[in-house]
Amino acid sequence: MQLILAVLLPVRVVLVLLCTVLGLVAQLALFWWISPQAARTIVTRWSRVMLFCLGVKVYRFGNPTIKNALFVSNHISWLDILTLQAESNVVFVAKSEIKSWPILGWMVSLAGTCFIERDRRTALRNVHSTLSSQLSNGKSVCIFPEGTTTDGDSVLQFHGGLMQAAIDAKVAIQPIRLDYSHKAAAYIGDTTLIGSLKNILLASPSIDVRIQFLPCITTDNTKRQDLALLSHRVIHSANRMNVRMPLPRG
Repeated sequence: MQLILAVLLPVRVVLVLLCTVLGLVAQLALFWWISPQAARTIVTRWSRVMLFCLGVKVYRFGNPTIKNALFVSNHISWLDILTLQAESNVVFVAKSEIKSWPILGWMVSLAGTCFIERDRRTALRNVHSTLSSQLSNGKSVCIFPEGTTTDGDSVLQFHGGLMQAAIDAKVAIQPIRLDYSHKAAAYIGDTTLIGSLKNILLASPSIDVRIQFLPCITTDNTKRQDLALLSHRVIHSANRMNVRMPLPRG
């Protein structure tokens, strides 16, 4: 195993650097004049390539029931964004700190991500307005209602504030469960972005991530608190089952 790591690590580092440069070139050369849809397509493909470079394999179980919905997911790592971008045409609501991250922050910004400053009282109202508008215009948006990351063993209480946008836009909730095969994926505690990247690159021989699309939840005649409780229950139940779904062969 150590020999495999010794060979894989420098290769992965070079590939990640090349993919980072590719993302920067795409940003500077293309994103200023192409359509938002074209930009999201580039981000989707770039995310798939970056996951490959990081040694992360994505396994998808199920599909989004409908195209226009509020995606609600548990939150474990910054890899969640890459995984969801690689597997669905979705934009995000994310904490404002991500906007300053090299490459990933720029790419998700130009793909339409809504950033929220959690220490500002007006932030929720402003994001809610943008979120409702995007959902009403036929886009799917993903939120992480736990408000922070976990190690994946549990699902924290969901905050329902942003779920009001799904009610106002009359779209369903699409619950999603993410599950990583290696604890190195967890971006928690005092871990820095560089430290997290190092942990991921050193995980052997690779990290598997399962993305599970669960049954949709209608928002008709519901309150945001009820949606928060119900979506949490669906994802928490799937998580408690600790379903290690068999991976496809080959």
